[in-house]
This record gives sequence, structure tokens and C-alpha cells, in this order.
Amino acid sequence: MFRKNNTSKGLLLLLSLFLFNQCTEKPQDDTAYLQTIETWQEDRNAEMRDTSSSWLCLVGLHWLEQGESTFGADSSNTIVFPNSAPAFAGSFVLQDTALQLKMLDGAAATHEGAPVQELMLGHDMSGATTYLQMGSINFHAIQRPEGMAIRVKDSQSPDLLAFEDIPNFPIDLNWKIEARLDWFEEPKLIQIPTVLGSERTQKCPALLVFEVDGEQYELSPYESFYGDPVWTLIFSDVTNGEKTYGGGRFLSLAAPEPGTNSITLDFNKAYNPPCAFSPFATCPLPPPENRLPLSILAGEMMYGAPH
Repeated sequence: MFRKNNTSKGLLLLLSLFLFNQCTEKPQDDTAYLQTIETWQEDRNAEMRDTSSSWLCLVGLHWLEQGESTFGADSSNTIVFPNSAPAFAGSFVLQDTALQLKMLDGAAATHEGAPVQELMLGHDMSGATTYLQMGSINFHAIQRPEGMAIRVKDSQSPDLLAFEDIPNFPIDLNWKIEARLDWFEEPKLIQIPTVLGSERTQKCPALLVFEVDGEQYELSPYESFYGDPVWTLIFSDVTNGEKTYGGGRFLSLAAPEPGTNSITLDFNKAYNPPCAFSPFATCPLPPPENRLPLSILAGEMMYGAPH
């Protein structure tokens, strides 16, 4: 009789421990996950305050014509810089794809800390971008299929100085979803539209197939243009233009090994493209196959006025 009661007590103890673990392990896991997302959000806000990386510093995007384009703060220049620049600073000379900077006497600009008067400029796709500084203003050349442009940033931009944290939907574990990977034998070419009205051809390695509320959806990521082990996913959903940026949102995914069966889509890390913060960015937009007919109430929300 004694041994029977002792056995029963042991079983009850084991059952209690099992139920306790079931009740405590998941909340602990959930807490760790919430902290991970909160840290990710903090890092995004820190990035937006960083004058070296923030899109809120962007104050100009000027497309170049062949020949000479003058620049400076005076409105008579071909390219008008912020008021803190000299009225007449110099010119850019574009010949085919070669770009030269010519500074006027008395207008100071530096490259890597050294003053420059004339200099051939490397653009952002050349592997050796030439970054130039004039006081709080920095500028460099960018190359796109549409042509070559001068991108201008200002560390004293009013938008940067007025920045408030990016709003987010409440963190929801239901939007951390396992998607099936349906690989193509060879990467499929997809057309990515841009805010400039053009299209860029990108390589899509696989379809991402996932379910929400019993309905199946597909998304097409594309490989990094720079060869990095990252996939970019640009998508739109029903919230765009009202609760989220009208031009869609991004997800960055670590590129899986070929043949991997699944991948995690964490929409709590869905983030706004640069165009959500500046009219001077050259953002890609969601391709038609990534326009989802559902509301994804996770990740970053609209920053500033709806657009």
C-alpha cells in the first residue's frame, strides 16, 4: 500500500513537472523572440539617425546630361545644392561614362580628407565610389540603367534632425511563418519596376510558398545584385498607402543552401524602402507576382504623411 501511494505521488510529480515545463518554456522562448525583434527595431532607428547611412540625409538627386553641369547654392546653377554650399562651387563634366569634377577657386571640397581641385569620379557601381565633402554636405555619383546622377546628402538635413522612431505594428509571432521553397532548375528572370518608371531584370532562384488562415500565397525573391549571400523580397499588401508605405515593403533573407526545403518569413522584420523617407531615392517596387491580396499587420508602418 505504501509503495503504491509512493508510485502515484511520483507520477503526479512527473506530470506536474511536464505541465510546468510546457507552460514555462514557450513564454520564455516568446520573450527571447520579442527581445530579438525589439533589438532589430532599435538598430533600424539607430541607422536612421546615423549621418553616414540615413536616408533622411538625402537632399538631392540630380541626373546628368552629357557635357558640363555647374553646381552650387545659387539657383542659376544646373545643379542646385543646399544653401550651406558656395553659391558657385564648380562643375561636373560627363563624357560618355567618364565623370570629372572641377572645383572653382575659393570653393573647397575634400576627398578622403584631402582638398581636391580636379578629380575623376568613380560611381557607386564601379567598386570605387568617390565620396566628396563640403562642410555638412557630402555627394557622390551613382550609376543606374536610367543614367548617371549626383546624390547629395546633408548631415544637417531638417528631416534628419526632426526624426522620430519608425512606428511598428505590435510584434506578432503569427507573422513568423515557415515557407516552402520551390526551386527553379535555373534562376528565373523577373522584372522589378522602379519609382523612376523603368524596370530592372533580377534573378529569382525559387518560389516561396506559405499559408495564412488556410490560404496559400507565393512570393518571388531575387538574388543580390552585388553577389552577397542575401535574397531581397519586395512585396505589397492591402495595408499599403494607408497603414504602410504605398510603395510596398522589403524583407531581407539569408540565402539558403540550394535544395533546402523551407525558409522563415518573419514579417515582423518587414521594413520600409528608402523612398518611404526621401523623394530622392531610386527604389525598386514590388513586381506583380508579389502583390498580396491580404493585410500583413506586422513590421514597419508608415513613416510621416501617407504617400
